[in-house]
Amino acid sequence: MAKILKDFIERIDIEQDKFRKQRALLEQAADNPQLFFDKASEVISRKDSLFNIMNVYEDGQRKMDSIEFTEYIGKLLDTFFKKELGDHVSVKTSSYPSMYCVMVDNDQLIHFDPYEKYYGQRRYFTAEQRQKDYDDTLERINKETSETKSKLDDMKKAKENTFKYIVQFYVNKKNKSVFKRLFGIIKESTIYTFKMRQIKEGIDKKIEQYERQLEEQKRRKEKHIESGTGIEMLELRLQVTNVVSDLFKKYGYRHETENHKLY
Repeated sequence: MAKILKDFIERIDIEQDKFRKQRALLEQAADNPQLFFDKASEVISRKDSLFNIMNVYEDGQRKMDSIEFTEYIGKLLDTFFKKELGDHVSVKTSSYPSMYCVMVDNDQLIHFDPYEKYYGQRRYFTAEQRQKDYDDTLERINKETSETKSKLDDMKKAKENTFKYIVQFYVNKKNKSVFKRLFGIIKESTIYTFKMRQIKEGIDKKIEQYERQLEEQKRRKEKHIESGTGIEMLELRLQVTNVVSDLFKKYGYRHETENHKLY
C-alpha cells in the first residue's frame, strides 16, 4: 500500500514522542543516576535514533559522536554503582553502543546492557582449569630447564676435552668424509691450532648462552610459583561477583548465560 503524508507525519510524531521521553529520563538521571539504570530499558533500545542523532558534523568537522554519548551514560552508571557499592567499584564502557562492565579494583566482573536489562559473567577459567594451566606451565619450564642443563653439561665436557668432543661429534654424525678431513687438518699444525681456537671460542659462547637461559628459566619458575594458581583470587572474585549480582537482581535485570551476548 502506498504511503501518504499522514503516514510520514505519524512516524515523525512517534519519534518525537520517544525523544521527549528519552530527554526527560536523561535530565532526571543527571541528578539521580539510579533512574537510568532502572528505567532506560523502558524508553531506549539499542538501535534507537537517539544514538544516530549524536553523530554531528558541522562545516566538515565532527562536533559530537555517539561514542561520547555512550561514555556519558557510563559515567552516570559509574556514579550509581559507586553510591551503592563503594568507590572500589567502577563502570567502564565495554563495547559500542550498549554494553558496560562493572569492575572491582580493575578486575572485570559483570557485563551488562541497561537497554535490554540483562547482565552476566563472561566465561573465565574454573579452579580446575587454573590448576591444570599452572601444572602444565610448571612442567614446561622444568622440561626446558632439563634440556638446557643437558646442553650445558655437554658443552662443559667439550671444553674439558675439545678434541675428543670433535671426534665423537663426527663419529656420531657418521660423516666419514669430514672425519677424514679432520685428520688431514691435524697434520697441519698451524691450521689445527687456528681451527681449535675457533671451536673453543664457539664452545665458550654456547656455555654463556646456556647459563643465561638457565638463569632466565629459574626466574620464570620462581615468578610462576610465587604467582600461584590464582584459585584463591578466583574464589574471592566469585564472592564479590555475587554481591554485585544482587544489585542487578534487585532492579529486575535478567541473568544472561549466552556468552556471545556479553560482548
